Amino acid sequence: MTTKYRSLISLLTHRLLWIAGVVVVLNWVIITVHYTSDRAELDGQVLASQLALLNKHFDSEVGEVATETKEFYDQYAESYAYAIIGPTGNFIDSINSDLIPRMALGAAMLSEDWSTHVPMNGQSVLVGSKLLTARDDGTRILFAMADDPAKLKTKALIAELAMHVWLPILPMAFVLIGSNAVMIRHSLKPISVAAQWAKNLKPNQPIPPLPDVQLPTEVMDLVDASQRSLQQLNMALSHEKRQAAEMAHALRTPLAVLVARLDALNPSEETDKLKQEVNQLSKTVGQVLAASRADALTLQESSSVDLVKISQTVLAKYASDSHQKGTELSLTTEVPAVFVNADEDAVSLALSNLIENALIHAGHRNVEVSVHSDASISVRDYGKGLPPGDPEELFDPFVRGKNAIEGGSGLGLSIVKRLQKAQGGSVSARNIEPQGAEFTLHYKTLKT
Repeated sequence: MTTKYRSLISLLTHRLLWIAGVVVVLNWVIITVHYTSDRAELDGQVLASQLALLNKHFDSEVGEVATETKEFYDQYAESYAYAIIGPTGNFIDSINSDLIPRMALGAAMLSEDWSTHVPMNGQSVLVGSKLLTARDDGTRILFAMADDPAKLKTKALIAELAMHVWLPILPMAFVLIGSNAVMIRHSLKPISVAAQWAKNLKPNQPIPPLPDVQLPTEVMDLVDASQRSLQQLNMALSHEKRQAAEMAHALRTPLAVLVARLDALNPSEETDKLKQEVNQLSKTVGQVLAASRADALTLQESSSVDLVKISQTVLAKYASDSHQKGTELSLTTEVPAVFVNADEDAVSLALSNLIENALIHAGHRNVEVSVHSDASISVRDYGKGLPPGDPEELFDPFVRGKNAIEGGSGLGLSIVKRLQKAQGGSVSARNIEPQGAEFTLHYKTLKT
């Protein structure tokens, strides 16, 4: 299973989000701890908010607080109270005034705003007073809280969090995250370009030009190291391929002389055996040369060949061999022509290898070659089928099935795979019920 890695841009952006989240949570915790531990501060926030609300909702023309505000005090008659006290100490408006301590009523005439806790009936009552701004005659508002079933302190704490965390910090955090994400993306663009350049590096292929961007020194060092490594690898591969091709070419002439001398010998069982072994050696040398050609193959995008025409030519070459083996070799095509982006010699060589294998394993049964409109050629035989296991392993060099016929080198299918890969195509194999196997060559369709 392929592991999916996250990009560096995504990783850094997520870390910024984590940092911003930690900062917000820390501020939240600090403010919560501060207000929950400082009771006077939180009480002051509750008094300030309720006195401001009463001041806002007092109707000076009617001389009382708005009805919707009174409903709150009616609902919590044993917990909250207020009184609007005139300059002479008279009650202009009040609700639940029995909750207000008498000492607070006496102090209500003080000119300064004040707040305090007054013991009353075994409990501590929070009381506060301020001037009523709707009048300029010294009228004051008095608020008292004996209990807090409406969670006024919790609401005050939430308001403080909104004031000191959400409003100032969250927008700033989002701005910083957004700007840093843009800066990170811009700063890491050279690395992304260099990574894309590195993906295009392939052994035995020309090194692509360097990215047309200003690369950081560290990235440039990595690019230079990759270039040098690939150059050394290409040189080593070229040397190995050249040596293999030279050795194969050098062996062809001695093998031809050896075949000629064997043909001149009197027929015998030993002579026939030697001929078979020399023929197999000649075939192996030919496969080594074919492998060298596959590695050196460079396909042009404009290259176009007809799979039907190539298949007809290759089948004609094997007509005599199939007749001698008592095998019927047939060709079927779905359409008159199938043009693909491929190399003619490479298609011919790959198809030849598949047909040779099919003729060997088919015995006296049929071998069917089919050209399909989806840019593929399949070769089907009615032999014993593929051995158990992964069919892809058959395309590895020198791998032969358990029931393979003696004499093979295990190079034929690996050469087919290399030829297909060099052309941007592929090859697949599968068993066909009730009997036999099918190998299919897949090619790229032409770009329109």
